[in-house]
Amino acid sequence: MVLITVAALIIGGAVVLLNRPSTPWTAGGDLINPPVIYSADIVRGESLGRSDAPVVLSVWSDFQCPVCGRFVRDQYATLKTTFIDTGVLRIESHDIAILGAGDPNESLESAVGARCAGEQDRYWQYHDLVFWNQGRENRGDYGSEFLASVANRAGVDRAAWDSCVAADTVRAAIKAETAAAAGQGINSTPTLSLNGSTPTAGLPDRATLIAQIQALAGTASPGASAAP
Repeated sequence: MVLITVAALIIGGAVVLLNRPSTPWTAGGDLINPPVIYSADIVRGESLGRSDAPVVLSVWSDFQCPVCGRFVRDQYATLKTTFIDTGVLRIESHDIAILGAGDPNESLESAVGARCAGEQDRYWQYHDLVFWNQGRENRGDYGSEFLASVANRAGVDRAAWDSCVAADTVRAAIKAETAAAAGQGINSTPTLSLNGSTPTAGLPDRATLIAQIQALAGTASPGASAAP
């Protein structure tokens, strides 16, 4: 267990070195490529990991949230390598729009694009591209050109993605998820819950999160599956 923790922290440290503040994307500019690659067998829409994983991490995020971006860039590679790839952990991502202001609502539109990418099982590629190329809040950095560029790089079928993004049903679903989160007392991001525990807001300490996952995995029955 100690060896796993040390290895995880080393990997996490390497990712931190890759995490450099980026300038806002400009039309025609290049995107930073996230360092994490996802195999098809662990991706199902907004879910990442095996369906029978004994530990489920639910994460509520807003794509404009800088702390959410830091969490993704600093810790997700460690979680994937150490726990997701080994069948211990599943992440259930919940995109909510609480920071967006104005029209268009950049938090909402980013989340709509992510859900539409998820319909093609390209959610996680889109998710990471947005968080690795974060711009300023409510300043137009998450406009339609940026999101289309992200979708292209994520490898979506653009005709299907464009049609999905244009549908008000997806927008309504994101608004409903945002309202449901508020009903649970979730009013800031990131907010995390492990195996249905009381949601906790804020950037988690890496070592503490690793220890919590290990503890939950150690108490799970063989073959048991936890509901998000």
